[in-house]
Amino acid sequence: MAAAERGERDVVEALEAAEAKAKPKIVKGKRPKGLSIKVQEIEKYEWNPSMRFLLLILVLGTRREKDDYEDTWAPSGWTAEEMVGWCDMAQWRLAQRVGLTEGRINQMLKQLEDDGFIHIEGWTDPDTGKLHCRYQVIEEMVDASQRPSHTPKTKRGDRYSNPDKPRKANKGSFSAKNQPKMSALRKAILEEDGE
Repeated sequence: MAAAERGERDVVEALEAAEAKAKPKIVKGKRPKGLSIKVQEIEKYEWNPSMRFLLLILVLGTRREKDDYEDTWAPSGWTAEEMVGWCDMAQWRLAQRVGLTEGRINQMLKQLEDDGFIHIEGWTDPDTGKLHCRYQVIEEMVDASQRPSHTPKTKRGDRYSNPDKPRKANKGSFSAKNQPKMSALRKAILEEDGE
C-alpha cells in the first residue's frame, strides 16, 4: 500500500508542477506604466525635450478625482467634478515651469493640439473678460506614440532626418578659404594667388 500511496503522491506532484508551469508568471512590483512615464517614453518629439516636458506638466497638473469637492475652485461654467481629467494651469505658470516664454508655450500648446496629443477648451472669465484655457491629455495618442522598446540598444531617430530639408553648411562655416585665426592679409594673399 505504501508504494501505491507514493505513486499517487508522485502523480499529484507532477500535475501540480505542470499547472504551475502553465500559469503566467506574475512579477511582483510590476504595474502598468502610468501616463507620466508613458509621456517620457514617446517616440514623438524625440529631439524636442521641451515639448515632452510641457506634456508631462499637463499630465501632472491634471485634476484628479476626490471624495469631497466642497472647497475646490472651478471656473465658471463647470463644476469641480467636470474639471476632473483636465489641467487648467495658466499659460504664464506653464511657461515658468517649462522655462520658456508664454508666447513659445502657446505655440507648443497649439502644436500639441494639432498633433492630437491634447484637447483645448477655452472660457472667458466674466469678472475680468480674460480668456482662459483648460487642457486634456489624450492618453490613446500617447499610447500610440510609444517607442517599440525601451532598452539601451533602442535605435533613436536621426535628429536631422527630414528629407525635404537636406543639411548644408551654414554661411559662416569653415572651409578651405575660411579658416579660424587666418589673418586678413593671409586671406587676401590666398585670394590673389587663386587658392
